Order: sequence, then C-alpha cells, then structure tokens
Amino acid sequence: MNMLSGIHHKTKLAFLFLGIVLTMVGSSLWETRQLHDMNTAVASLYQDRLQPAAGLFALNDRMYAKRQLLETHLAAPAEASPRHTQAQLASHNQVIDSLLRSYEATYMVAEEDQVFQSVKASLTRYNLLEAKLLRAGAPTSAALTQELAAQFDRIHADVSRLTQIQLQVGKQLSRGSAVADGQVTLLSQVKIALLVVLTLAILQAIVMDKHPLLPKNLKNFRLN
Repeated sequence: MNMLSGIHHKTKLAFLFLGIVLTMVGSSLWETRQLHDMNTAVASLYQDRLQPAAGLFALNDRMYAKRQLLETHLAAPAEASPRHTQAQLASHNQVIDSLLRSYEATYMVAEEDQVFQSVKASLTRYNLLEAKLLRAGAPTSAALTQELAAQFDRIHADVSRLTQIQLQVGKQLSRGSAVADGQVTLLSQVKIALLVVLTLAILQAIVMDKHPLLPKNLKNFRLN
C-alpha cells in the first residue's frame, strides 16, 4: 500500500508539473503575441499617425501659400508675369502631390479614406479654377473667385477633419498598447507565481518521498 501510495503521490506531482509547464509554455506564446501587437501598435502610431499628421500641416501651409500667391498676382498682375506665378504654383502642387501620395500609402480607417478622397477631388477642382483665374487675369470673375474660395474652405475643413481622425485613432492605438502592456505585466506575475508553486511542489516531493531512488542497502555505501 505504501508503494502504491507513493506512486499515486508521484503521479499527482507529475501531472501538476506537466500542467504548470504547459501553462507556462502557453503563456509565453501568448506573451510573445502581445509584445508583437504592442510593437505593431507603436509602429503604426508613428508611421500611420504621426508622420501623416505632420504631412497634413504641411499641406495646409502649401494651400495658404498658393492662395496668397494667386491673390497677390491678381491684385497686381503687372508686377509678376503669369508664367512666373504659374511656375511657383506648380512647385507647390508638386509638393502637395507628394504629400498626398505619402498619406495614401498609410493605413486609413473607413471614414478617413472617405474624407481623403474628398480632399483629392476638391483639390483637383481647386487647381482647375486656379488655372482659369490665372489665365483670365484681372478683372477676375466673381463666380470663379467665389467657387475657388468655397473649394479652399472645403479642403481646409476636410484636412481639419483628417487631423481629428488622426488624433482619435492615435488615442485608440495608445490605449490598446497600454492595455497590452498591463496584460503582459499580469502574465509575468502569473508566471512567477507558477514558478513558486512548482518550486514548492518539488520541495514537497523531496521531503515527503518515502521511496528514494537509491535502495536502502546503498545508503550506507562508502568508497574506500
């Protein structure tokens, strides 16, 4: 009976040990997944949120520069040739196109993509009206001027909305990263607790084992 009891005791310890090991292996895999998600969130926060947000500010600056350039030319057309003004506007347009391509290459949520397409459409219309006014010169058409101003306001409103979306999604990514960090911390504490339980179980097995591996007749064996 003592032998059977000892075997039963060792079997329970073996299953306990196996359960703890499997739990630790599973938790390590889950922890690796969480760390990967955290790294992805941080990378997305920089690549898909911070950089595009800076691009939006630059786009706004370029639009105001274009508007000021056209207004200055129309107010005093004799002081600057249309070709010179057109070349300056084309330079701004190249930078804006580059900013739009960079933004389009990032990950966008559904609403963000919708607003971005609106920006592109309004900008295309704005550039057409801008070219018409530049060719027409002074005096300017009131209808063209009003439509140009409306397109400018629409672009500005859409860019502001994109900035708000950037902030909202950035906050969500930040909160998600914080939650993942808390989960990883909790998991580390659980793993430490499991190690303590495993250590106590091994100590219990050593102290309470009534069937040592060495036979009794070898306990007093001494080397000459």
